[in-house]
Amino acid sequence: MASFSLSSLRSRLEPVQAAFGRLTQQEQLMVIAAASGVVIIILVGLSLGVSSAIDRAEHRVTVKTDQLTQVLQLQGEYKTRTTEREARLKELGRSNVRLVSLVEDVARQAGVEIGQLKPEDGEPSPDGIIESRVDLKASNLSADRLQDFLSRIEKGPGVVVVRRLKLSKPYKKDTVDVEMTVTTFKLKAS
Repeated sequence: MASFSLSSLRSRLEPVQAAFGRLTQQEQLMVIAAASGVVIIILVGLSLGVSSAIDRAEHRVTVKTDQLTQVLQLQGEYKTRTTEREARLKELGRSNVRLVSLVEDVARQAGVEIGQLKPEDGEPSPDGIIESRVDLKASNLSADRLQDFLSRIEKGPGVVVVRRLKLSKPYKKDTVDVEMTVTTFKLKAS
């Protein structure tokens, strides 16, 4: 089959060779120059196409590399946050703060008389974390007793947070009345 193709190709090229042979030397040079120009234009076009394809591929690789870097960075942040979350959950699991007794003990140590104490437990979160709150009111506190009371709550065991603190100063007195909400968190017993 190769010989058939070669012989048919030769038979088709013979008229072209005959026509080329009839041309003058100057005409032959012009035909060769024109054919070379066409070949050069085709080669330049192909090289530009290949170069453009290479540039697009390099750009896609750069974009994908940037995206992969972002994914790896986010994965690292996720692992860090997961580790921190697990550590907090372990801390909450070990925390067994009885908020009412803590507030009463701290008030007794600081010399604060609590007028009203209202405990409340929240619903467990999906992670099993329960928020316990105590709303309290105290009257006629001096600034140093209030400061001592708040610092003792802050230094208490476990995670204890003063969520709300409202101070009001009675008319012509050097004391304040306090309304506050103290909150703690614990892990629901399994």
